Amino acid sequence: MGAKLLGQPLENRYSQQQPTSAQVIVVLGGGSVGSAPDGTERGGLMSAGAARLLTAARLAKQHSLPVLISGGQVFSDGASEALVAERILLQLGLPQEQIIVETQARTTKENAAYSAALCRERGYKNVLLLTSALHMPRSMQFFERYLGEQGIKVVAYPCDYTLNPQGKFNPRWLVPQLQAFDITCMALHEYVGMAGAFLQR
Repeated sequence: MGAKLLGQPLENRYSQQQPTSAQVIVVLGGGSVGSAPDGTERGGLMSAGAARLLTAARLAKQHSLPVLISGGQVFSDGASEALVAERILLQLGLPQEQIIVETQARTTKENAAYSAALCRERGYKNVLLLTSALHMPRSMQFFERYLGEQGIKVVAYPCDYTLNPQGKFNPRWLVPQLQAFDITCMALHEYVGMAGAFLQR
């Protein structure tokens, strides 16, 4: 029940906006495992990052939009999320000229700051921001701030939902579940991060 109460307001804050005027899709990394086997390669994406990338690849192909992947090497034994994601997009058939990588960001704030710089350099004025629904409110805080300063409009495209947006009450919610505990922890992390982002203004 706690997962529903904490997570639902975050995941329902933004709805998926169609990229009718978007010039680029900015997709945020969601974690990587540097030494994980991935066919003949090494380095894989964690579940949130993989879900985000799959959604971005689909949209990029449907709307012929470039994809800007933002995500660096967060941990010393990890890998650059953007470089792993780039390799996967190429394997999925997205052409190299449609892929932009930003490999320095290690936080959501840095995702926004470095993406803003790249968008300014390339003349993008309309951005479709793609990340997990739970993470979208905090991401929009930073992206509207940093890209807004450059006169760039940002619209949200949440994905990787953990809760049914229109789910009705289910007695199972009253029974402790490991998945619900994970969602509760992630939601609390987002609320703390949003408070920190507000105080950093």
